[in-house]
Amino acid sequence: MPTRHSRTPFRSTVRALAAVAALAIATAEVPALATPAPPPPIKAPTLERIDAVLRARDYAEADKLIAERLKVDPDDPTLLYNHACVLAQLGRLKEAEAQLLASIRKGFDDLDHLESDPDLDPIRDGRVYTSIMEARDRIKARKPAKPAAPRTRAPAPDPLARWKDAHGDAYRYEIDAEAGVAYATFLDETSHARMKETLERLERHLVEAYFRKAPDEQALIAIVRPSDAARYLDRPEIRGMYLHRERRLVARDTGQSLQHEFVHLVHYADMERLGQTHPIWMQEGLASLYEDYSFREDGSVEFHPNIRFNFARKQVLSDTARAWRELTSLSADDFMKDAERHYPQVRAMFEYFARERKLEDFYRAMVATYKDDPTGASAIERAFGEPLGKVELRWRKWMRERGAVDDRVEPGDPSLGILGDDVGDGVRITSFAPGSAARAAGLRVGDVIQSVAGSPVRNKDELVLAIARLRLGESVEVRFRRSGEETALMVLPRPLGR
Repeated sequence: MPTRHSRTPFRSTVRALAAVAALAIATAEVPALATPAPPPPIKAPTLERIDAVLRARDYAEADKLIAERLKVDPDDPTLLYNHACVLAQLGRLKEAEAQLLASIRKGFDDLDHLESDPDLDPIRDGRVYTSIMEARDRIKARKPAKPAAPRTRAPAPDPLARWKDAHGDAYRYEIDAEAGVAYATFLDETSHARMKETLERLERHLVEAYFRKAPDEQALIAIVRPSDAARYLDRPEIRGMYLHRERRLVARDTGQSLQHEFVHLVHYADMERLGQTHPIWMQEGLASLYEDYSFREDGSVEFHPNIRFNFARKQVLSDTARAWRELTSLSADDFMKDAERHYPQVRAMFEYFARERKLEDFYRAMVATYKDDPTGASAIERAFGEPLGKVELRWRKWMRERGAVDDRVEPGDPSLGILGDDVGDGVRITSFAPGSAARAAGLRVGDVIQSVAGSPVRNKDELVLAIARLRLGESVEVRFRRSGEETALMVLPRPLGR
């Protein structure tokens, strides 16, 4: 079922599909749809929450949430389509057929997706589904008497206007037409500018390396206030999400999740131009690769192992990592069902692609081979010039030999001796441990740490990784913000717990 990848329908296609819906209704008995009731005076579930429940395959909860959302948004074709999928999986087949027809009448036009969507299997032999597909085939076979008029796309949503309507002056707003993005953040001017500069440079790199051009349609990047986060991010552990249907990226801070979701934003725009939907393992592998990276002096990118690497290495050492042929063939649903296992592995695979200087070759090969092999397995073989199994064996050898990444600060390890809270663009010090090195160097409660030894610190996870890289006896620069002013101090780390 389409969730965050949903396409915006084309007007000309919608008109044709309206006829499809009429034909299907005439040739099948389905329950009549009631006229939508006036919106109730309740807060409807967010699309993000619905998306999360759909990906979790919780059909009973999804049915309840979509039904509530449809009370205030009854003409949303993707919601109607997703409801049809949910009802089909729940065994409520007549209702599923009715919602499927309603989705087409309201503009759902991705019949190629409909044809391959396993969630509709329970109604695939019914008259409604059969009539829709037969009518589609007749429309495709019909030869126009004169050249068809150019297809005009329905107006894209204005995510910035929606955000302003919802939040007013509580955010800092900016539009970057050249980059194809708009911003809504609660950051101060300096941090906002730093975030924007980081994403602009990342976008230039992504366009040059893979995607050819910036997004055609404006998308919103929002660094959300903690008080607003639950409205867009369903659970505290979800740090960011990009919904392509809404052209909206929401993140809690400017760290790894923002970079991960920004890669999705630019990648989805390229897939839309290409008319391709790249496999989930590739989408998430590429996006997670850019969670931790830096630019070298020559402008090339260096990717750094993060906490995911150790999980992936343990899988390789225990021989529980999925075989690449199996992994590349997983559906999006099966991939997400075991996401904690799959995300580390695909990031480690893309780290290896980068080490072998095959990243750009792989993406070009993916685009070229997509029609014949949408799994991406053939793209790996073309990029490396050898069979998939042979590439996988060399990756496994590299994983074993590379060694684990230090991602913890344990007693006796170098430490700054601080506790803190995330504030969107760093970690605010809330207290000091006994014998704190940071306090001895002159830092204070309320200071916001922004980098340690040159490593950016935008949340507590990044702070832990930065500290884990420190060595006893070596002073490091700690950059921080105090009373709106940014400055730096040299700190000599001390052993934790001593």
